[in-house]
Amino acid sequence: MQQDFIKAASNFKRLISANNKALEVMAQMELALAEGHEFDVTYVRTQVTRVNTAVYQLISCIEGYSPEKFAPVKKRFQEIQKTLNNELLNTPSSIESPLVVPFSEITAGDAFVVGGKAANLGELKNNIGVPVPDGVATTSNAFWVFMRHNELHDICDRRLRQVTSQSLTELYAACSKIRQDIVKAPVPGEISSEILRLVKELGDPSSQRFAVRSSAVGEDGRHHAFAGQYLSRLNVSYDELLAAWKDVVASKYSPEAVAYRKAKGLATRDLAVCVAIMPMQNVVAGGVIYSTDPIDCSQDVSTIHAAHGLPKGVVDGRVAADIVKMRKEGGAGTAVVGQDILNKEKQYISVDGGVELVSVPQNMQYAPVLTLDELKLLQRYALKIEEHYGCPQDIEWGLTENRDIIFLQSRPLSQSPCIEHSIEVTAPLLLSGGDTVSTGIGYGELVFVQREVDALTFPEGAILVVQYASPRWAPLLSKANGVISGTGSRAGHLASVAREYGVPGIFGVGNVDNLVSYKGDATLDAPSRKVYAGKVEELLALWSKQRRSMKGTPVYEMLASAVEKIVPLHLTDPTSPDFTAENCTTLHDITRFCHEYAIDEMFRVGRDMHIPSGKTKQLYDNRPMQYWVVDLDDGFITHPAGKYITFDNISSTPMHAIWKGMTAVKWAGPPPVNAKSFLSILAESTCDPSLVPDASSVYTMRNYFLISSKFCCLQFRFGYHFCTVEVLGGDVPAENFISMKFSGGAADLQKKNARVRLLAIILDEYDFRVTVIRDRLSARCENMSEEDIMRRLYVVGHLLMHTRQLDMILHSEQAFQNVLLKLRKELATLL
Repeated sequence: MQQDFIKAASNFKRLISANNKALEVMAQMELALAEGHEFDVTYVRTQVTRVNTAVYQLISCIEGYSPEKFAPVKKRFQEIQKTLNNELLNTPSSIESPLVVPFSEITAGDAFVVGGKAANLGELKNNIGVPVPDGVATTSNAFWVFMRHNELHDICDRRLRQVTSQSLTELYAACSKIRQDIVKAPVPGEISSEILRLVKELGDPSSQRFAVRSSAVGEDGRHHAFAGQYLSRLNVSYDELLAAWKDVVASKYSPEAVAYRKAKGLATRDLAVCVAIMPMQNVVAGGVIYSTDPIDCSQDVSTIHAAHGLPKGVVDGRVAADIVKMRKEGGAGTAVVGQDILNKEKQYISVDGGVELVSVPQNMQYAPVLTLDELKLLQRYALKIEEHYGCPQDIEWGLTENRDIIFLQSRPLSQSPCIEHSIEVTAPLLLSGGDTVSTGIGYGELVFVQREVDALTFPEGAILVVQYASPRWAPLLSKANGVISGTGSRAGHLASVAREYGVPGIFGVGNVDNLVSYKGDATLDAPSRKVYAGKVEELLALWSKQRRSMKGTPVYEMLASAVEKIVPLHLTDPTSPDFTAENCTTLHDITRFCHEYAIDEMFRVGRDMHIPSGKTKQLYDNRPMQYWVVDLDDGFITHPAGKYITFDNISSTPMHAIWKGMTAVKWAGPPPVNAKSFLSILAESTCDPSLVPDASSVYTMRNYFLISSKFCCLQFRFGYHFCTVEVLGGDVPAENFISMKFSGGAADLQKKNARVRLLAIILDEYDFRVTVIRDRLSARCENMSEEDIMRRLYVVGHLLMHTRQLDMILHSEQAFQNVLLKLRKELATLL
């Protein structure tokens, strides 16, 4: 019977975890609609899948108590899920295909088979008629065969699950291990034989070198360019082809690619990495042409970036390049409207075993890379490609020894919103010049990043400063309010990602030492290519008006439809006869139903199963307390015979720490509330029966500690707010954590938000990672010694006790600051 009880308690813990995941995804979906975040169809499908999975886990847990009793809720879930799947999750069926396909058989319609880059190259070659080298592409089918053959999916998923949401340190470590797993895995014979067979048909392999480039599903698409996020290997010998192929496949799990997918809401497991293999071309120059410049407000200019050597130097932002702007004249492309011929000191060339950065001969450094006729021909080709696709294109090109133009890549080009102004700024000027790569205004601390170790501590909302515009800094753009680089141009991969994220940026500013030495916040004016000291409010106000709204777009309506079927809560009163599984009309209804009855089932299981009463005891501390303690394993030192448990008989160190925080400073009681606030609270209670404190609900009746010697889960309800604290504090720092979730309140949303902000400020000061969505707070700290965990539990316990009902009095900023100061002083004394 004791084993059955422990099983039920474990089941309850899993249920709480699944419930929290479901509510977290729902909050994210609401936030995306309310605050104008950019998202696409894949984001919507991913979020629906995540919430479906969490609710399914929730139902599986509640079935563990009584499968027959809770069968109706599973039926309602299946009905709602079917509606969501039919309306929102209509994705292409799995495609059976060969393992390797030659370019001559590929068109744009094969993007799900060979990935975006290879599909676009096939389209250029076979349907548009522009010069593209021959090549072959391994398919998504080959990727899945390789991953299944080596059982890599579960390995990759397990390693990524160990990464917390904000930990770049963990992300880099996990990605490194995954890539090692993939590189060590053997290539199945059916794949290797097909690659080598078709490559031989391209010519004598002993006399050729090859470019092995990523062509992932979703890469180079209209919504996700993945610019520079996956690996390309250049100048690879025939004998090294399979090793290079695995390197490219493994780059799916580079930190850059994983962070990019996460920022875009893309499901990692669903995206296959195909690979394009092409003989290396003897190019003497190369670069990028934007068929329509992404920054120019006229939308009537093409921009060519041209450098000596391989195009790699341009897209990686490591070499100087000529910049030539040409007017678009009905597709003819004849007028050069501006050019900047730079000193091109370095170039990438092919060498044995790869590529190398070398000096450009002096007589070529200041000479234009392309002649006027070559510029005109290049633009004519680019406009032909743009016309075919119906949107601006980002096109990589090369110039052979025979002065022939060839094309190596084409993808849709992200356009920055047009923003121009003539605002006179009086703030001190820190920097002026460079190239606007992404428009907008950014504000934050200037943070210089030079090495990966610097990236690990990059703070949210800062302006990223780098010397080289390398794609490896792309993971930081999801956190940055701006980006400044000493080298590079709008043609580079990092610039493309900045435009996708809507992060303002200027590149090619030269030496960034002046910015590195500056300590403080700054305002980045990307359209004017200037950086000012401090906060320039008039510029920030200008940019806020320029942000694009997704309202009215098909994908916005798609998310709104999903939210309507998932988020609204109709089951609010557990005492109502309508509180039944059959009346669940949304997934939120199902989570509420399951959570309510799971708590009820959890704490009646002792009676129904005739478990000895020693398992659940009421806490006694000088008097009976409204707290009940559940011994999950070894939380009691001995099992008392009566109905009470005292602290001298509790072995749980986390529970002791929380209780010390709750009681060390005596609570002064409810704060005084004026008549207006009191009437407002009464009105809100009347409108929402679930808030009435006299309701016969487990939430309002009791608070529970579920404990073992090193573990504690506190379900804490006081009046109108609800909080969950879960903690593991043992001898192994890597396993230790505190997780806290807080929501609710009786006052209006503004005051409830103020209390949550108060909690967030305090918890952040004690090393918690805090997330706030409206009046909901989530906080977590981890990887700490047992002593450090316990000290932070004092903080948590103190906040639980001393922020009760504060939402009723936080009516002004002065009141907020007074309470904040009081809490800080009390905690300083306690600690």
